[in-house]
Amino acid sequence: MDIRSLPAALAVALLISGCATMSAEDCSVADWRLIGQADGERGELLTKADRRGNDCAKHDVAMDRNAYEAGREEGLTRYCTEATGYELGESGRAYNGVCADHSEAAFLAAYDRGREYRSFTVAVASATDSLDAARKRHAELDAKLDKYWTGYRDEGLTMEEHNNMVLDLWAERKYLAQTAIPYWTTAQKTLEQEMDDYRLKVASNDPSLGSLQPSAFSGPKPYTGPTKEDARAMLQEVFSTIGQASRGG
Repeated sequence: MDIRSLPAALAVALLISGCATMSAEDCSVADWRLIGQADGERGELLTKADRRGNDCAKHDVAMDRNAYEAGREEGLTRYCTEATGYELGESGRAYNGVCADHSEAAFLAAYDRGREYRSFTVAVASATDSLDAARKRHAELDAKLDKYWTGYRDEGLTMEEHNNMVLDLWAERKYLAQTAIPYWTTAQKTLEQEMDDYRLKVASNDPSLGSLQPSAFSGPKPYTGPTKEDARAMLQEVFSTIGQASRGG
């Protein structure tokens, strides 16, 4: 396909979405005002214009810098909005300072709200990941213990080593069920509620915006291995299971 046969707007779109450098053909058909508009709408710095100009100079094509900058200014008026600022902050992308002459105060206020909201979404995601990991590990331990309860023995282990290994698995499962999973469940629910509350504050333009942070959940106390109480509790569970099996038989 010959790019010269395309409408100018479509040609610009292909240039923008393609490789970073401009070919001789790109330069020969360039509508610099439209390219500037597209770069402005993407919040590009003027260094992007420098690269475009240098690319075309290598092909003996002069860039129309005035047309480009005029188009870029038009594009920036569509980029430097509160909606764009919020989306930029919420997605975790950096602001590169291109809106100094385009309602920057409103843009930055929205950008800060987006960044603040992102702190809640990141905290919720982290708590969810931790909860999922704890549940997955609990399921893995359940499966291993079910196997050992039916009499399976790892080859090469003495009876003492085998019993200690099973005790460690049992105690870790207990830790997950009684400590880690409840902790991360509470964290997830708390942070989700805080995130929902933040949305309401944004909608009502609450004056506390700009100073809100999600609650800190650094994690439950770590698992440190089985205790004597764990050993006694596991034996009670084993004997109880054996008794139930005998009565059922």
